[in-house]
Parts: sequence; structure tokens; C-alpha cells
Amino acid sequence: MIALIALAAQGPAGTVLSAQSSPAAPGSASTPLDSAVVGSQAPDATLQRSAERIVAATGGEWSVFAWSIDRERPLVAINADRVMAPASNNKVLTGIWALDMLGPEYRFPTDLLVTGPVEGGVLRGDVIIRGSGDPAFGYPPPMGYNAFVEPPMTPLDKMAARLKDLGITRVEGNIIGDPTAFDSVLIGPRWPSDTGGGAAAYAPRVSGLPFQRNMLWVEARAEAGGAVRVITDPQVTAVPVVSTVRSGGSNARVVRFPADDTIRVMGSISGGGPHRYGVGVADPALLTTDALRYALTRAGITVSGESLVGVTPENAELVHRHYSMPLGDMLPFLGQRSDNFFAEHLWKAATRVAIGVGSYTQGGPAAALHFIENAGVEPGQLFQVDGSGLSSLNRVSAMAFVQALVYAHHQPYSELWHASLAEAGKSPGTLARLFVGTPAAGNLHAKTGYINGVRTLSGYVTAADGELIAFSFLYNGANTSGARESQSRLGLLLTGYQGDGTAPQNP
Repeated sequence: MIALIALAAQGPAGTVLSAQSSPAAPGSASTPLDSAVVGSQAPDATLQRSAERIVAATGGEWSVFAWSIDRERPLVAINADRVMAPASNNKVLTGIWALDMLGPEYRFPTDLLVTGPVEGGVLRGDVIIRGSGDPAFGYPPPMGYNAFVEPPMTPLDKMAARLKDLGITRVEGNIIGDPTAFDSVLIGPRWPSDTGGGAAAYAPRVSGLPFQRNMLWVEARAEAGGAVRVITDPQVTAVPVVSTVRSGGSNARVVRFPADDTIRVMGSISGGGPHRYGVGVADPALLTTDALRYALTRAGITVSGESLVGVTPENAELVHRHYSMPLGDMLPFLGQRSDNFFAEHLWKAATRVAIGVGSYTQGGPAAALHFIENAGVEPGQLFQVDGSGLSSLNRVSAMAFVQALVYAHHQPYSELWHASLAEAGKSPGTLARLFVGTPAAGNLHAKTGYINGVRTLSGYVTAADGELIAFSFLYNGANTSGARESQSRLGLLLTGYQGDGTAPQNP
């Protein structure tokens, strides 16, 4: 038998479920912001009048709420309990839920297991790679915000090296990928059509066994005689690729149609290249599995069987475990970069801790219950159907967002949480071009949100008198460009607020 390596405590089937199986212990000042108490207090009259003028000029539907964390009183309330589509403000809830359920130090494990004995260098069984939904596994450096520097194949090459260390030169069985940490629903409910069923780079499919952002990269290079050579990165064979690309033009494209698993290279290229294109695959777990097979081949290990997707056998023995970066280091990908891929995987991972499996259908009620019980959100004020906010079915009120923000501020991870949000007028982040040259620059920090017909902004700002304010500005309507200007004015209104009731003129 192969000797197992010593590892941390494991859950069912040997997988690590979480570093923290229950919500973070509340801090000394973490009493939930009770909706009934808030409703019994009048907002600041001067701020309220100014805010009402700002939103009235834009049209559409608004839900606006601002709360002084230091003075514990409402400052602005306009349809504060109206539920709205939140767009990427949904990532605020996802980040908080993931921190509570998993903990900031949690690291996603990806396991390498084997079945059968090793005889004369031959593994008389299968090799299994089992995931836990690690969005950073094999993440491509060009898309990694300077956080990823290793080639995507590095963790798989280390797994291959581990098998070599065990004396394995041939695998008699199959390479099996196990994505069952998450359910089999790979795209969120009612995602926009331009996601292409998970083919678009900004919203690839979601899997319990992800790799390389669940994208296959295709390189096309013109050769002598007008021929075009097409290779994939990694060089997998289980993902169907069909090329009709020609030389002599510049309209080449790589597509996968929403209901199709075949990647098609079309059009024409000019120059030598290589011309590089990325597309989200239909079955991410199969991509990961076949990429491991490619790593084994590069290491000199031959594989007699196939690349398959399945469930880890009960007799599988763990021989290597890869750990991700800490979850806390992933949070800026949500708050600053608004990365849908990270958000979806963190949301499903939190769902897995709550109910046992990462699930779109069951995750919404679990997330709502968490914020009802921990942040004081009223039932019916918050419902998530995905983690990123891409779905138009998500519904949250400004009051619920502020309650979640106040709750997070009082948790032990408060400093990490604040730092994960985009900062006004500063790079990197989605607020880099907003509030530049204003008192909000370097002060207001928040999460932006935009999908068709939705513009949102929720976060924190320190007022002119030094008090910390949590706010949420939600807009649903046709005038999203006007809403963005109005939200900027609302942010400046709060930035210039004085506790004596004065507000800046013409924010």
C-alpha cells in the first residue's frame, strides 16, 4: 500500500469542508441593526431633502439608505426596504457569507488520490483529482491581477512529480476528476445572454473542480504555404476543438456555443502569431482531469485509461494535497475587481458548508437565513440566486445591504473586509475613475454594480465630522448613466456631512 501523507482534519470522503464551521464570533459591538429600531428613528432632515432631490432628477426606481455606525442613527432613507436587483453589489453579501462560513484563513484543498497497488512501477488502478471549488487553482497569470505568477500547470506538475516519487511510471486505470463538492448546475439562473452559457471570459462556468479559470486557451500561428497551426494550452484532447481558421485576414475568433461542448476556431489571421484566444469550456472538471493527464505525460508517466469525470471511490488513498491562497487574499477579487468567477465559487463554497453541497437552487435560502439570523435582515429583504449578481433574479433592499455592512464592520475580520473594497479614486479597483479630486477620494470605499437596467453602489464613507457611515444606493431603470452621476453626488453628500445637521452645497 502507498503511505498516506499527514493532513488536516477532514470531512466526509476525506475533503476539508471548512476552517470554520460556524459564523465568526461576533465582536463586542456586533448587535444586529434591527429594522424595527431603525424604522422608529427619523433620518437627518437636511441630508434627506438633499438626497431626495438628487434621486428625483434621475427617474427610475431607487432604494437608498445611509446609517451612522458611530452615532447609531439613520441619515438617509428613501424606499429603504424596497427590494431591487443588486447587480455586483451581490458580491458584498457573498464576501461576508464566505468569511463567516469559511473564515479568512481558509485554504481550498485540491486532492490527488490513487486506487490499487503499485507493482513494478505500474499503478494497478486509477488516479483521482478531487476538488473543493478552488477558484485560484491553476489561475492564468495574465488574468491574475499580479497575484498569480506561476504557470497554470504548476500545481498539476507537482501532482505528477508526487506520483513519480512513489515510483509510478504507468497508470493502468483511468484519470478521474471529482467535482462533486458542488452540484452539477454550472451556470447561474438567468445569466445574461452574452455570457454564452459560460463561454465568455468574464463569466465562465462554475465547478467543484476548476482549473485555469475554467478556460481553454487556443493559439493560432501562420505557417509556410498559408497553413495555420492551432494548438491548445494546455494540450488536452478531451475537449473537442474544431478549426477552420485560415491565413490572410484578421477576423479570427474562438467560440463555444452555449449548448455545445465543441470549441470552434474560425475566421482568418494575419502575420505569424501566435494569436491567442481564451474561451470557457462546457465541462470544467473534464478540462482539469485531462490537464492532469497531460501533466503526467510530460513527467514521463503513461496512462492506459481515459480521462473521466466521476466520484472518488471509497478505497482511494490520498497521496498529495494542494492548498490555495487564504480566502482573505481572494476577497479583493470580489470587492475591487468584481470578478464573477471568484464570487461564484466562494458563494457555492459557503453554501457547501451551510447545507453540504455547493448549490444554486438551495444556496439562496441558506444565504438569506444567514443574514436574517446574524445581521438582523428582515425576511423578504434579501434573496440571492447566485454569488456574483449576474442574475436578474437577485433581490436585495438598501436596508439589507447596510445591515450586512454594519454587521461585517463589527466582526473580527473588519479590517480585512474594509481593505477588500474598491477605494474611490485609487487603483486597482472599479472606483479608480470615480470621485477623483473630491473629498471622497481615498475615503469612500465600496462595491460598484452594473448589469443592464441596474446601477448600484454600497459601502462606507467617513463624513467630514469623522463619523463612519454605511450606505447603499440601489437604482433600477433605464437611466443607468444618470444613476451613476446621482450615486456620485450621494456619496459626496455623505462625505461632506457634519453631525450638526449641515450638508455640502450642490454635491
